Amino acid sequence: MALAGSAGCLVIVLAIFLIAIAFGSRVLEIARLAEDRPTALKASETNASQLTALDKLLFSSGTGFAVLQLLLGILSLAYGLTLRSVVALLVLMTLAGGRGWKSVFRLGAGSWAEVSGVFESRTAKVLGIGMFFFAGLEALISTAPLTGSDAMHYHFTAPLLQIGRPEQPIFWLTHAFLTGLAHESIGMGLVLGGDKLALLFIFFGGFLTAVALLQMARKLMPAEWAVATVLTFLMAPMVFWQISTAGSPDIWMGFYVLLAVLATEQGSDRSRLPWLVLASVYAGAGAGIKYTGWIVPAVIVLIVLWTTKSLLWTALCSGTALAMGALPLLRNFVWTGDPFFPFLNRWIGRVAANPYGLRLLQADVHPHAFSRQPLHILNFFMTMALKGADYGLGNYFGPIILAFLPLLFFCNWRTRLTWVAGVLWLSMVLANALTTQMARFLLPTFPLALALVFSGAAASSRKTFPAVRWGCAATLVLFGLFCIASDVLYAKDFLRVSVGLESKEAFLDRMASDYQAATFLNSALPQQSGNVLVFLRHLYYLRVPYVYGDPDSSWMTNPDVLTSPQALLTFLKEHDIRWVVKAPGYPEALAAVFEESEKEGILVPETHADILVFAGNSRLLNNRQESELILLRVTR
Repeated sequence: MALAGSAGCLVIVLAIFLIAIAFGSRVLEIARLAEDRPTALKASETNASQLTALDKLLFSSGTGFAVLQLLLGILSLAYGLTLRSVVALLVLMTLAGGRGWKSVFRLGAGSWAEVSGVFESRTAKVLGIGMFFFAGLEALISTAPLTGSDAMHYHFTAPLLQIGRPEQPIFWLTHAFLTGLAHESIGMGLVLGGDKLALLFIFFGGFLTAVALLQMARKLMPAEWAVATVLTFLMAPMVFWQISTAGSPDIWMGFYVLLAVLATEQGSDRSRLPWLVLASVYAGAGAGIKYTGWIVPAVIVLIVLWTTKSLLWTALCSGTALAMGALPLLRNFVWTGDPFFPFLNRWIGRVAANPYGLRLLQADVHPHAFSRQPLHILNFFMTMALKGADYGLGNYFGPIILAFLPLLFFCNWRTRLTWVAGVLWLSMVLANALTTQMARFLLPTFPLALALVFSGAAASSRKTFPAVRWGCAATLVLFGLFCIASDVLYAKDFLRVSVGLESKEAFLDRMASDYQAATFLNSALPQQSGNVLVFLRHLYYLRVPYVYGDPDSSWMTNPDVLTSPQALLTFLKEHDIRWVVKAPGYPEALAAVFEESEKEGILVPETHADILVFAGNSRLLNNRQESELILLRVTR
């Protein structure tokens, strides 16, 4: 049954993919961008700017998905995501696809033939087998029930809480304001088929990123090196985790970044300037996913200005990017007065953000040694691939970029595709160094970096440097062996439930943090009126009305305000909180006032349970310890 359910979800994903292609193809046709327009090429350029079937399929699907996510965001704010509203939107997009449906299967067949031609040599075939193995493994384990920590905290929890009603601010969940347009795809998946379908949408975003990377790599290097580039991308542990089980939609930004570069490369002369507007569509779609993504349209607009020397085209592209990506900023501005809430709140916001929570949120998105000193930034560039604990799991990308970095010298920087990719990569890395210095936020740049350094490696190999060639091969083999061991070891904990050999409940009890606590509360308070105040970080599996109270991630529970039992009682009444969960203690910043309230009889124990919780930071080590959960009733 597990495989049958997964197959059904995959059918839904593929159906929406076809709708996106048809709709996007129709848009490109109306914009007269689906036609091949041969142009006079400079001597230093290749025919990479000529559209192929795979180019058209990628641009069509990217346009379709970008518009779909934007429309889902508008629908969520205006009406709410329900089964009826989502299906109606998909039907409207299906009808709007019109003549675009005629090109769907033609583009599919042409793209398949085009990709098949990449694997003609024996080396490419062997690498291709590895590529499809990793993609298949990622697809399979992405059908396991949701267990990602951040996903259970907010990536999936915030969309789940908004389903069925117009989207509203959730001030007791800080990270709900950080959700972007890609989270609307999660909401769509939850409405249509649950978390399995939503996870498959994230995997499909990673799959499309890999296909776009293959297309870019083909334009820069021989087929064998292009396949090796994609294989390295898919098997890198951070990517493997992000695509399969993490539950974060950030990988969609990688897809849009690659399309923005490919579309910018198409706008190489004045007769093809509309391609720059399309590049702005993808840049805006990427920016709408995460605050840090706004560097992408900024760079694309500067490239437009450099290319066209026209303020009109620059303004048009700027407006297009804003239209595609600014909805989350507009939403936050309406709710709080700060489009980048809470990071500008001290200057322009009108919400009294919890200073305690703000400090912890800023600490969560910055390394402990954050500094803008030039020497520190230089050290960040050189060590982020090696010191993952210092820079947010950055070493999970592996050492390939750092090892191949000197080979960038051999890239053909005279081609438009190469220098556009290089400028965007450098700008995104520099923006990260100046703002967060969290290497894990550089996931969208990883495909660009791989394409460029592998292009340099391929060029150096053609220039008959045996030592460099053998050094590259040895590095890739060693990294490949490490990835195979790491990824397979990671996947084994998910494979049993994915193929139906383990029940969903047993798997979640084994792998999902706070699942036992959520299960107990769901059974202890099945139909009670009022809310329960919880301090559990992982909220997704709670099915009773609740308010999250940990000041680490809640604007409402402010330790500076909740300083007495009477202030706490007023807070509980204001939010209709009838129960409080103590598991096993309270957050340190609130412990004193809650314990004093217990002594005064405001909070009275009603029931308790002994549960197992994960000890330490890694659930994969399966280290557990017994803990007591106490459910207290508010008596006044």
